[in-house]
Amino acid sequence: MAKKGAMESMIGSLTKAEKRYFRLFSELQQGDKKYLELFNILEARMNGSDKDLRQLNCADISVTKNYLGKLILKSLKGYNEGKTKRSELLHLLLEIEILFHKELYDPCLDRIKKAEKIALKYENYTMLLELFGWKKRLLSALHATSAHAKIKEVMSREQQTLEKLNNLDQYNRLLYEVMDQDFSDRKSMLDYFDHPLLQDNSCAKSFGALTIYYHLIYMLHIVTSNPVNGQKALDALIETMESVPFRIEEDPSAYVTALNNSMGMMLYNKEAGAAVEVLKKIRTIPERYHLKQKQYTLKIFIKTYNVELELYRDLKDWDKARALMSEIQRFLDIHIIPTNYLLSFYYQFAYIHFQCKEYSLSLTGINRIINDNFGTDRMDLQTYARFLFLMIHFELGNITLLKYAVENTRRFLRKRRSKLFAFESVLLKFFSQLSTSLPYEYKERFEKLSSALFQGHSEKQRSNILDYLDFESWINAKLLKG
Repeated sequence: MAKKGAMESMIGSLTKAEKRYFRLFSELQQGDKKYLELFNILEARMNGSDKDLRQLNCADISVTKNYLGKLILKSLKGYNEGKTKRSELLHLLLEIEILFHKELYDPCLDRIKKAEKIALKYENYTMLLELFGWKKRLLSALHATSAHAKIKEVMSREQQTLEKLNNLDQYNRLLYEVMDQDFSDRKSMLDYFDHPLLQDNSCAKSFGALTIYYHLIYMLHIVTSNPVNGQKALDALIETMESVPFRIEEDPSAYVTALNNSMGMMLYNKEAGAAVEVLKKIRTIPERYHLKQKQYTLKIFIKTYNVELELYRDLKDWDKARALMSEIQRFLDIHIIPTNYLLSFYYQFAYIHFQCKEYSLSLTGINRIINDNFGTDRMDLQTYARFLFLMIHFELGNITLLKYAVENTRRFLRKRRSKLFAFESVLLKFFSQLSTSLPYEYKERFEKLSSALFQGHSEKQRSNILDYLDFESWINAKLLKG
């Protein structure tokens, strides 16, 4: 697969709405529209077209590419204007600067006041300091001889803001310091509980600092083997975040991370039911907090569905897995998702059908992986899909097909690496022999496979292999059946 260039990557990152906005934006531009032709060719090529860049009749394609990149960024600025509070503040700051230099002081002051409210509410201290700077300049211009008292008041607020910013910076520095430590050194990690910033939550002077405080307490309890107190700190962190819903609406990433950590704790404590409830709670975030970022919403659903499906697979709860598969399929029918996740879903669907002895349905899922072009995405799953393909054909009684399927699998593996893993060679040899064996010889073949499969592999390697495809359970079931 050819490596994408910077321009192709930029175009590939655009949503349908952003592409539509760019085309509308380009209509407003004057002059030659070669850049738009280039955009259309590159977009078509990314969708599988064989259009050649030589079709574009321009003197220097690198100049056209450069200009196209600038216009895409310019259109994205317009498209995203006001969609986050930070972008709204940046826009207001630009207006403040323009109005001040035009000596339009009253509307300039109105925008400073509006921006101050936003910056205070969302604790954007760096922009708040910039706004104080403009306010001082404005007060000096409006009240040249009597502005001292008002400017001193602004300076006092500047000082308070600097203290909060410094406090937040100290917590950030402490967080990165702790993350750089050797977590296995329990004594050193315990010593951090004596740090002045971690004595009490009142040491945190802002919402941002408070969330870092709870995250640090949670992390330190976990690495010092105190999961009960770790869970308490994590619950306090989640409660703190939920008490300020507009912050989650603006940027849900930290909240999602906290819930993911909570789910991890529940899985560690073997509380699978509670972990699933957290996953479902994460999926309600877009609706509960009215998220506008469609791509982020899509990621939330994709990741939580994937984790929940893996959880049911690990628990061997095939009924719940099948019910969730139906929900995921409805989701996939109406959304375009990244190919690496699509491949993962296809594989998990096929594996679950296999475990439910629905071999024809399992084969349909595996054929999607084998026949579609997934390039180099998730080569691990593409490899295990080939072995599952062999197992399915055996279960379906397609013994004569095994010989050809084995050779196809071997070719697939050798195209991607020069040397096969030991367990892969053993499996390929097994299925090759199986294709020429009589039914009464199967048990002996499976016995030999059972003893040879993981020779030379560490326990960790063996565990990783079985996590994707449980060969051992399949082999043991065949031996029990006789």
